[in-house]
Amino acid sequence: MTKMSALFKTMGWTKFRQINQMILLELIAVAVTGIWTAIKGNFNLATLFYLTASWSMLPYVVGFILLAVSTEKAYTADTFRLIPIEETRFYLMNLLSSLATLVYFMVVQAVLYGLTFWLGWSRISGMLPPMATVGSNVVEPIIVMLLVSLMTALLIWSTISFVHLVTSATSNFLPKFRQRALNVVVYVIVIFITIRVAGFIVHGVAWFARITFNGTDLGQFWLALAAMAVVILVEGALNVFLLKRWVETAAN
Repeated sequence: MTKMSALFKTMGWTKFRQINQMILLELIAVAVTGIWTAIKGNFNLATLFYLTASWSMLPYVVGFILLAVSTEKAYTADTFRLIPIEETRFYLMNLLSSLATLVYFMVVQAVLYGLTFWLGWSRISGMLPPMATVGSNVVEPIIVMLLVSLMTALLIWSTISFVHLVTSATSNFLPKFRQRALNVVVYVIVIFITIRVAGFIVHGVAWFARITFNGTDLGQFWLALAAMAVVILVEGALNVFLLKRWVETAAN
């Protein structure tokens, strides 16, 4: 049997390379935009921070989608599925390698934010609110925000996997033209789920911004995290069952 660590590295390498490409494109975009800003005479010490914050969302969204695509390809690619490893471990390593790559991207973004913020501190500090207005405990909101981000990512990926695997299993019993119709329905469902979750994230970020400064109780979000964990576990069990019983591989 293949070791889980070896499978983790194999699956993670492609995802890691994709995210590095997104980071490189982000840096190029920041550099080009910064040069153009300097040419127009509007460059200052805080410009790099503002540009990094502005450009970071696009590679995050694109990178997140690329990770989702890579995750789903692994479930039907004979390159991976023919590896001698139990399906539960295969599913876990595929999902965890995507999550680890996402964490790596978030760490890189945090470093970029911190570095550009430090460079522009003398300019940015004058626009920050007095520290007295900030809640005394900002550590817990930050921890919860990170956990919500990671759990949301896992929930989106596990839900997409569930829809994808159900479609793959069902399409084996349908003629070609009905498979196409089913795929259209699946795409609509996935888009709907993505939009709904994106709305949840936007509202969650706004909520966190408020409670960070007001010191609001976070009990409801801990409960939401627990509920998300239960959904992820249930979907994971269903996904593993589908992988074991119904989903066939496709030639790469």
